[in-house]
Amino acid sequence: MKVNCKFYILFIFAGTALQSVRAQVNQTFDNFMKEKNQQFQNFINSKQKEFDEFRRKKNEEFARFMEQGSWEVYDKKAAEKRPKEKDVPPVVYDEKYHQNKKERQQVIEFVPYENPKPQPQPKPIVPVIENDESNDYSTFTYYGTKMQARWGDLNSFKLGLIDDKTLANAFRKLTDKKYNNLLNDCLLLREKYALCDWAYYKMLEILAETVCGKQTNEAVFLQGVLFQQSGYTMRFARDNRTNHLCLLVKIKGHAFDYKSMEVDGKQFFIFKDTNGQQLSVCKIAYQDEQDMQMALDRLPRLEFNLSKIRSINSLSYNIKVTNGVNKNLIGFMQDYPCTYDGKNIMTRWVNYANTPVSEEVLLQLYPQMKERLQNVNELMAVNMLLNWVQTGFEYELDDKVWGHDRAFFAEETLFYPFSDCEDRAILFSHLVRDLLGLDVVLVYYPGHLAAAVCFNGNVNGDYLMLGEKKFTIADPCYTRARVGCTMPGMDNKIAKVILCQR
Repeated sequence: MKVNCKFYILFIFAGTALQSVRAQVNQTFDNFMKEKNQQFQNFINSKQKEFDEFRRKKNEEFARFMEQGSWEVYDKKAAEKRPKEKDVPPVVYDEKYHQNKKERQQVIEFVPYENPKPQPQPKPIVPVIENDESNDYSTFTYYGTKMQARWGDLNSFKLGLIDDKTLANAFRKLTDKKYNNLLNDCLLLREKYALCDWAYYKMLEILAETVCGKQTNEAVFLQGVLFQQSGYTMRFARDNRTNHLCLLVKIKGHAFDYKSMEVDGKQFFIFKDTNGQQLSVCKIAYQDEQDMQMALDRLPRLEFNLSKIRSINSLSYNIKVTNGVNKNLIGFMQDYPCTYDGKNIMTRWVNYANTPVSEEVLLQLYPQMKERLQNVNELMAVNMLLNWVQTGFEYELDDKVWGHDRAFFAEETLFYPFSDCEDRAILFSHLVRDLLGLDVVLVYYPGHLAAAVCFNGNVNGDYLMLGEKKFTIADPCYTRARVGCTMPGMDNKIAKVILCQR
């Protein structure tokens, strides 16, 4: 084939010119991007300086208040004890008892409780930006779960005295940008492990004790600083008689079994107490502080430590399942405070009933239950679940097992060898809501907790009306009783109900 040399030379020249233009364009673009990247980095650096300076000023203001007589002595309030209920042991169903009884409808008292929508968790007054001050990670263990954070040289942090000036200077030290990485890591751990406010508070406690030693003033102070800087409402307090520090925490609601103090008209709880009756409190509020939420809209993501596999069988229906739970999660639940909304103590069961079940229950127990409930109607399914809870668990009073009243989360009932009426009612409410999608209320009689279910169709038996909705009695402690049967001795006319979240 004959090639035109002029055309070939022109083609080469054009290609070379095109490459040159392309190189110039690429270089121009690279220079442009470098300039923009530098401008962006300058903007970031400028904002970081603004954030650091704003936070430094706010913390310096707080430190000055600490050392200029903002401490005031308050008396502790006695802990509110959980109501002592009369003992109502389970009753075995007697057909003769119900033969001549008519279906009973009652107008009951509804405990007004609105399930609060989860609010965004508190956050620092300005974003906490990482720096190069300390980049070495250290490890601590939180309910069997290994976590890491960069706390730098804080192992050597010492207080000595706990007078105003010493604490103010310690506050300045711990809020210095040198420890930004530690606060940043704590907030990232809160997100990574799905820690609710209480879970985060406990994580800071364990981290601080790992760094500074258990039951030390240094650990209490470090926990308090991190908690406050994360955006939570708290106050530093000291027992001048014993020279010990403690933290006062404001929560949404009211906690049983913990002493409290009223500071400037606000109630604060002491979750780790000192012995003295009086405390000197630094009563200065921090900017944009937010109360701790006690409701659990999620459970923490903890490393899995399988408990002993347990077989739980229904005596009247073919429901035989095996189940194990995460022992690390059980440890967390055991430490969780019993709280109510601050207005009506009937709401003390709400957190247990409305906390979502764990992933282990969803993936291990629920599939087995769903398989047993296939091809049965709604009423039969509820009766099967009711009998499984009635006959699959051994009853015992809390006073004998724990020495005091103690409600269980669903996982705890599946773990511990004994349970009582409130534990069974809470577990049953989860099963009906999660597996069948039906609304459930907890039904409170003096000394006893049962449940009632809102069916899609008409169901015979004793029932309660809540607005336009009919809830039929289902008592997990009335052994072998069907839906619609009220336990002897229970008066629906004085019952109170709490609607569970679905």
